[in-house]
Amino acid sequence: MSHAAPQPSSKLDLNSSEKNKIVLILGMIMFTHIMDFMVLMPLGPQLMRLFEITPHQFSFLVSAYSFAAGICGLLGSLIFDRLDRKHALVGAFSGFLLGTLCCAFAPNFTFLLIARAISGAFGGVLNAICFSIVGDVFYIQERGSATGKLMTSFSLAAIVGVPAGLLVATHFSWHAPFIGIAALGSIILTFALKNIPNVKPQAPLHYLGIFSGISENILDSNSRKALITTFLMMLSQFVVIPFISPYLVSNVGFPEVDLPFVYLLGGTMTAISGPIMGKLSDRYGARRVFLKTGLLFLIPVFFITHLGKVQIPITLLVTTGFFIFSNSRMVPAMTLISSSIPPSRRGSFMSLNSCLQQLGSATASFVGGWVVTQNQGTLLMDGFASTAYLAAAFGICAYFIGQKIKLIS
Repeated sequence: MSHAAPQPSSKLDLNSSEKNKIVLILGMIMFTHIMDFMVLMPLGPQLMRLFEITPHQFSFLVSAYSFAAGICGLLGSLIFDRLDRKHALVGAFSGFLLGTLCCAFAPNFTFLLIARAISGAFGGVLNAICFSIVGDVFYIQERGSATGKLMTSFSLAAIVGVPAGLLVATHFSWHAPFIGIAALGSIILTFALKNIPNVKPQAPLHYLGIFSGISENILDSNSRKALITTFLMMLSQFVVIPFISPYLVSNVGFPEVDLPFVYLLGGTMTAISGPIMGKLSDRYGARRVFLKTGLLFLIPVFFITHLGKVQIPITLLVTTGFFIFSNSRMVPAMTLISSSIPPSRRGSFMSLNSCLQQLGSATASFVGGWVVTQNQGTLLMDGFASTAYLAAAFGICAYFIGQKIKLIS
């Protein structure tokens, strides 16, 4: 890591306790956002039954969130280097909570579709802002650990959020999880207002043109490689993920009431492995760790998409492996990607990166919705095995492009 560029003079002088508090709050913000996104997918069997919609229509609910997030990420790249990070964070989080409340009271499929787009529009830029703040606060030598801790929010959403959401939805209604997310988010918002520091814009005064935040990142070959890697990684994951729960229930025979255990076990293991991967990235270098883990997730992808009627322990072993290996490549990849640009472009780059994350997941979900169909006679999901080969193609491309990314700052 000795080749890192000198740190900017605007780097905040914070002690370890203050930094840990910031990561905790950012992680909780991402927890609510990720839970809001993730809880919809295991609710798939309920929503398809209650709203009488097809798997293809259900994929619209997933992709609408992501497409809206992608569009707002693109718009955010025009202004985020000109905004105070705290103000941007509070504004986006408030809008996200409003959209989540709309989801909670959706009376039909169309209303829920619109509400998901609103949530995605604001929630999609939260990741970009959170990772930008991490880049502003943490030096490159410690950013891997911070990234690993921040991404533990994915695991916590799986461990606590999704199982709790499913249990609440089972015993009350599917509206209830979204009410809980909005309530929890309101509490977190108060802590953010008090503890997140004001990080002033780092774009230089000569930073001319509203589209410069996009053009400078796209014209820079290193930034371009990082953005393409992000897009391909999202394609490789989300061509599979939205259909795991419906497939397990309909084809594998996994009891719908036991779906929370899939996320509980998988999330627990990634909560353990995430910080470890972050420390390894700091110790050995994010690129080196990515090279060791970038293709391993394809193994559980193949098994989970070809799973037949097996016993519950075997199903849980496969799904847990999917969680672990997906996260093991994502932590070093995000550390590498978030360190590929100078501080003056961090906000616009991370917003563009968020845009491509969301567009990638939306595109993959949309493609998956065409590949995966439901047999009207048997009610089984057909075509799920084909998504493994799409995931492999995208994942291999991401691996070879990602290893060419250079660490800048």
